[in-house]
Amino acid sequence: MPLQTLRFKPGIIKDDTNYSSEGGWVDSDKIRFWNGKVEKLGGWQKLTPTQFAGKCRGLFSWRDLSDNALLAIGTNTHLYIYLGGVLSDVTPVRKQSTTDDDYITTNHGSNIVKINIASHNAVSGDRIIFTTAFNHNNISWSANTEFTVSSVIDSNNFNITASQTASNPSSNSTDTPDADNIGYQILMAVGQETSVFEFGWGTGAWDEPRDSSEGWDVPSSGTGIEVDARTWTFDNFGEDLVASVAGQPLIHWDASQGAGTRAVFIHDSLGTATSTHTDSNTPTTVRNVIMSTPDRHLIALGADDPMKVAFASQETLSTWTATATNTAGDQLLQGGSKIVGAKRTRGQILIWTDTTLHSMTFRGPPFIFGFRELASGCGLGGPLAVVEINGLVYWMGINQFFVFDGSVRQLPSTVSNFVFDDFNLVQIEKVVAGLNKQHSEVFWFYCSASSSEIDKYCKYNYRENVWDVGTLSRTAWVDASTFNNNIGASSNNFLYNHEIGVNDDESAMTSFVESADMDIGDGQQVAFIQKMIPDATITGTLNSFVKTRKTPADSHTSKGAFALTSSIKKVHPRARGRHFAVKFESSDLGADWRLGATRLDIQPDGER
Repeated sequence: MPLQTLRFKPGIIKDDTNYSSEGGWVDSDKIRFWNGKVEKLGGWQKLTPTQFAGKCRGLFSWRDLSDNALLAIGTNTHLYIYLGGVLSDVTPVRKQSTTDDDYITTNHGSNIVKINIASHNAVSGDRIIFTTAFNHNNISWSANTEFTVSSVIDSNNFNITASQTASNPSSNSTDTPDADNIGYQILMAVGQETSVFEFGWGTGAWDEPRDSSEGWDVPSSGTGIEVDARTWTFDNFGEDLVASVAGQPLIHWDASQGAGTRAVFIHDSLGTATSTHTDSNTPTTVRNVIMSTPDRHLIALGADDPMKVAFASQETLSTWTATATNTAGDQLLQGGSKIVGAKRTRGQILIWTDTTLHSMTFRGPPFIFGFRELASGCGLGGPLAVVEINGLVYWMGINQFFVFDGSVRQLPSTVSNFVFDDFNLVQIEKVVAGLNKQHSEVFWFYCSASSSEIDKYCKYNYRENVWDVGTLSRTAWVDASTFNNNIGASSNNFLYNHEIGVNDDESAMTSFVESADMDIGDGQQVAFIQKMIPDATITGTLNSFVKTRKTPADSHTSKGAFALTSSIKKVHPRARGRHFAVKFESSDLGADWRLGATRLDIQPDGER
């Protein structure tokens, strides 16, 4: 028989059987399709060698009035600003005052320090900063020393761990006062790193709902309460940053004050002295934040009610009480149990609940905004699971993908069943949609069924209308609109610039694609693959494999690896089977490749 050219349809097919997908690709990792051909995914490098603390669940980039590029990084423990190559902690203070060491207790020979602060509302992992330098029983603390709450004793007392050991007058004696007016700041409470179901009496923190709907004196239900992982949403108020995390007040960071200045809560509901905004209608808890443009209204979603949309008066952060002379107001949505997320698109803001999609449109006085339900059964999986590009909005729901192009429709996919059959629904709040405009791609990073952290992705190329799948941990993403490259946050607590080189930072990246089964005469004859003539652009080494089996129910037998380089003209697999497939894989540092039309020398053969 003459040489047979292998021509495959672009895209990965996971929602059909291998045999019925003949002529296509069925599995992949870290590849993309460009002009119908398979190529290796671009690499990434660290943006900064500095690790952030906590798990990042939100990134946002913008430029200030001086044209500086800024990046906001929200984790379950911190809020950072990245500016000029430096990562600065700007986490807001939720409680501050002074104390004296009458309220600080140590035991001789121990580095455990008990702190007495009435109604502290702290939990293990929260951070406290002592702004005053002092010496207490041989433990010396410099000004602005930060400690982590190691354990909570009760509503008024908690422990921290010092780097030194106390030396009290006698063993097991308590301290004597020697320092007054010790300043302290308790930073914004830590949030959940991962979504959990909590059980028992008083699920959540002491006398504070935090990210849960239950308080101290309310028993939780027998089935438990779902407490979502902390995710962040951001937007610009001029050059300033506004931010939100579920269960907390809105946050404002003033760019003019520089990265050395902490953000503040817009509502002073937690006893701080860091906010001057005192409107009694300012939301005390929100789920998401977004700015309406060009009218410049700050919008709080899930404002003290999971289904309420509240908006401050035009051009203000602090005026939330509606009057005849301002444009503040609110609207309670119908359909669903909570607002999940929002996205600006042409002429409107789209707002998702867990089951419905709504439109919010600026109208001006007297009604300010108009609201209408666009569709139901199309809820958003998580607040970060949606992207907008050129007026088209793509998102992941709880069991399918959607697109909005003036109307809502399901986005056809060849990988949907594969994704949602291997999906940790408890962790759906973590789903991240990442836009790569350079290659017309939308990533959805998600937790597979066996993982509580993001470990897989599916990817849609909206230019070529094809899908692929792979493994990669990116817990947040921002496209290259402000910085030169797409930036992704990893579960290893680093930020990465994407589409740089071909490696996984300084390590090799494993990349592969595998075809569906092929045969001769519908499998009536055994095929003998004598020779493979590659057609590929290769840097380094691309390994090839030929996989065979007798029937679709059998396991494959793999022959290879047959190394392909830019100089190798042919290889000889000498593989035999009624059904055969090919696989291409690279795993070397610096390897890069793009497939063309590979040919096989295939001969009818008998069984042995």
